[in-house]
Amino acid sequence: MSALEFKLKQLPQDSGVYLMKDHRGTIIYVGKAKNLKNRVSSYFQNGQQHSYKTRALVAEIADFDLMLTQTEVEALLLERTLIRHHMPRFNILLRDDKEYPLIRVHLDDPWPRLEKVRRRKEDGAVYIGPFSSGSRLSILLRQVYRIFPLIRCSVHEFKAATRPCNYYHIKMCLAPCTLAVEREHYLTLIRAAVSLLEGNIGELRTQLEAKMREAAKHERFEQAAQFRDQIRAIEQMAQNQVAILRDTEEADVIGMIEKGAHIAFHVLSVRQRTLLGGDHFVLPASADTPAESLSSFLLQYYAQRQAPRSILVRAAHELDSALATVLTQSGEAPVCILSPSSQEERDLQDLAEKNAEHQLDLHAGQHKQAQVALQILQESLSLPRLPLRIECIDISNLQATAIVASNVCFIDGKPAKNFYRRYAIQTVTDAPDDFASMREVIERRLERGLRDDDLPDLLIVDGGKPQVQAAMSVLERYPQLDLPLVGLAKSRLDTGPRDDRSRIASTSERVVIPGREEPWELEEASPVFRLLTKIRDEAHRFAITYHRKKRQKTSHSSLLDNIPGVGPTLKKRLLKEFGSLTAMRGVSLERLQKVSGLSEKTALSLFTALHEEAENAEKTGES
Repeated sequence: MSALEFKLKQLPQDSGVYLMKDHRGTIIYVGKAKNLKNRVSSYFQNGQQHSYKTRALVAEIADFDLMLTQTEVEALLLERTLIRHHMPRFNILLRDDKEYPLIRVHLDDPWPRLEKVRRRKEDGAVYIGPFSSGSRLSILLRQVYRIFPLIRCSVHEFKAATRPCNYYHIKMCLAPCTLAVEREHYLTLIRAAVSLLEGNIGELRTQLEAKMREAAKHERFEQAAQFRDQIRAIEQMAQNQVAILRDTEEADVIGMIEKGAHIAFHVLSVRQRTLLGGDHFVLPASADTPAESLSSFLLQYYAQRQAPRSILVRAAHELDSALATVLTQSGEAPVCILSPSSQEERDLQDLAEKNAEHQLDLHAGQHKQAQVALQILQESLSLPRLPLRIECIDISNLQATAIVASNVCFIDGKPAKNFYRRYAIQTVTDAPDDFASMREVIERRLERGLRDDDLPDLLIVDGGKPQVQAAMSVLERYPQLDLPLVGLAKSRLDTGPRDDRSRIASTSERVVIPGREEPWELEEASPVFRLLTKIRDEAHRFAITYHRKKRQKTSHSSLLDNIPGVGPTLKKRLLKEFGSLTAMRGVSLERLQKVSGLSEKTALSLFTALHEEAENAEKTGES
């Protein structure tokens, strides 16, 4: 009897979580069960009708572990935690925790403001959202700022201000930074803005109308006019809403469609009888049943979100009874997971599923285009297999400072950002050497690939023959890997004398292939051209972003470290007080001298150094 068969015979009938593993011990699937014996045994029963994805899972199971729980609620919570920690490839994986912004307002702050944040904390603040995109939130905030004259500068800028900014002069800020403003009046405005962002348009309009009449009654006509303008702006915002509903006051409506290897979810959000829009997610299909997929999606979707009072799904009775308990946050009203009952709710459910299907069809079309590009790439480069996973390495340096490299990963033609890596070059310190840097990065990538068994199907280096030769000199030491490698560079067309560099123009992209004398010239706008340049440009963007962070950190450290009298404690105090060197440059010498522990002489040295650096940066064209 094998170890797996022995474990199957010893399965308990308790509730809990099971973790399926492959032959390497990697967790490939996490599931929950009311009865572990029945659920886990079902995977291995002969004659059991499984989906294609489940059959693929069973074929890879070499072992499993169990974690028993006291209740079904504990099993759901543990399943969510383990999925987020292990990211098993046969589970529904919703990687959006950091992608959707929220608005944070802490009314206990001296002067509260609308802050864009990425994570909700237990800090007593009011959180609104999340919003489906940063651009959508920015548009909404611009509308709110046009209605309410709120603070929009940072805490550090607020403290350092010596006169009202331009927003005050165009009546879009009260300028409490320098002028006498009643805090209660400002709090009234910030509360109204919060009410508007939460969707309470009708209630807010009623309050403003009452205040407008009260102001007019006491002949405060300028204030009454401000309330009138706010009401008009709010009415204009209301006209931009998608739809006003009759019966459904607050709910999220979940549409789910599965086709082939992918599953799509669409979430319609209804607040204050207003359809505010929705989020959509297209994910690889899991080994779950449809009900398990939906349950797993809800657990992950509401992990960083506050669930509404009602969640509408097509077949609520098939979901775990404990799911609503898990989604209900402490101190909040109970969450109910229901099937649509009224005609309006059924129409919303149909709309959510229609949107989910549209996103799935759109994804399928994009996937098909990517597959065409990958097939052409395989044939043109004579690759042994379809390059489903492609990685690209780019080196970034400027004036021998902060030499770094990026390694981006694309799977099925789409960015897989959880596999992105950044490298700080360790062996090149004296002067820039792209070839030595490339050799170091390739060696480090290959060593990690051997250790983790996650090498790509195709490796691209940004550059021509010299970069490819540097990479190949390392790759040749690992003949057992058989890893295809190419370079991607722009062709050069010499249109003038060799000493006139301005006459050299860039032409089409070319793929440099080891062992071939002539590079492969890519046809502009072809599927392969779009795919490879997209990957290369992403590698360049990722490297530049890291390079700028390193340079900024080095610049900040070196400037403060070189000021006589500024030690580690005072340096930390300065950065805490002003936030950044950029903010420090905007303050007066008198303001610097007010920093505790900073003498007049040291403040003068710092003030001079800050402005000399700013002038030098302006001369060299740096920002």
